[in-house]
Amino acid sequence: MNDVRIVSLDSLLLRLEGVLGRDSLLFHRFEQGLRFEDERSLTDAMSSLRLYPDAIRCLVEDTVMGWLFGAREDEATGLGVLKPGA
Repeated sequence: MNDVRIVSLDSLLLRLEGVLGRDSLLFHRFEQGLRFEDERSLTDAMSSLRLYPDAIRCLVEDTVMGWLFGAREDEATGLGVLKPGA
């Protein structure tokens, strides 16, 4: 591992808002869980996600995985990458 990635929950929320929309109940559940570190809200959000169509589930899962593990450099809004010795 040559790089250290810095990720923020705010960045994840912005990405989820972009794919789900600000008025989405699912987005609000994720927001509640992430902003207040509320495990129950996050569990509810993940349980609710299972009820959504495959296309939406995959989009949310890809968004979370892209946020956590990285995306193409031009899509990496809100992510910082530190090079060794930086």
